[in-house]
Amino acid sequence: MLLEDAIEEFLLELDIKGASKETIRSYTNALKVFKEYMCDNKNLDNIKAIHIKGFAKFNKERGLKQKTQNGYISAIRALYTYLVEEDIVSKNLGFSVKLVNANDKKEIEVFTKEEIKKLVQHQRSFNEKVSPYLVVRDTLILNFLLETGCRNHELTNLKYEDIQEGYIFFKVTKNSKPRVVPISKKLKKLMMRYERIKEEHFRKNKTEENMKEYYFLSRSGNQLHTVNVGQVVQRACKDLGIPRYKAYPHNFRHTFAVNMLKNTKDVYLVSKLLGHCNVSITEEYLRGLTKLDILEMSKGCSILENL
Repeated sequence: MLLEDAIEEFLLELDIKGASKETIRSYTNALKVFKEYMCDNKNLDNIKAIHIKGFAKFNKERGLKQKTQNGYISAIRALYTYLVEEDIVSKNLGFSVKLVNANDKKEIEVFTKEEIKKLVQHQRSFNEKVSPYLVVRDTLILNFLLETGCRNHELTNLKYEDIQEGYIFFKVTKNSKPRVVPISKKLKKLMMRYERIKEEHFRKNKTEENMKEYYFLSRSGNQLHTVNVGQVVQRACKDLGIPRYKAYPHNFRHTFAVNMLKNTKDVYLVSKLLGHCNVSITEEYLRGLTKLDILEMSKGCSILENL
């Protein structure tokens, strides 16, 4: 069997089993690089453990972060796990390379309190190419990301039916497990304004039928793509003078997590709100807490003073 055919079959199996779009995208990218690396060994029978080790060395030498290197090997392990289950191969060659604890992790730099205040009040600059609808929509996107801690693709895949009285149900998640977050009064106000302006915009442009499924839409009434959300974030951060390295949608999720940990002091609650399968994943966000944050959180928690 050809490696290319094995990869295609494996990715199809992931889709059949309901793997998240993010997982499929990640495995697709990693296995594409692996296939290109193995260009002279296209048949599975010709691939040996030495080739997997060579691929790991190749990734290390080209300067990839350890977390990314691990991701590539994890993709190969998942591929071979499927091939073993299907009796196509007898051994999982992915385990010929050990995963290494990432030692290149940096402290997460979330938005500061001042930056958050600027973001929630920001309005997209108006010009002849921008409609009032986009101004209101982009303001909501920034607030929505901060208030719900949702991932980029969770926002773009949100549907009207997912929004209930007082709650938002995210169904298209990274681990395919739905999660729910409450709608605050401030967020509700922004959503009501957006829905009103959106209805006026699409009625005026005779595209009202396009707004019945997905909640966040482009100016022409199509479903937003994750790249569109990234553009909204980058534009806003540039306008506000926020450093470019912070200007990405997932940093809103980091900011949500860190601030919820500071406000609730409950990592298990935050883990549920973020939809993490394991609390150890949530603990990664503790890297976004400064020493002063930790000292402030510990106030009032003295054992002796609470006897």
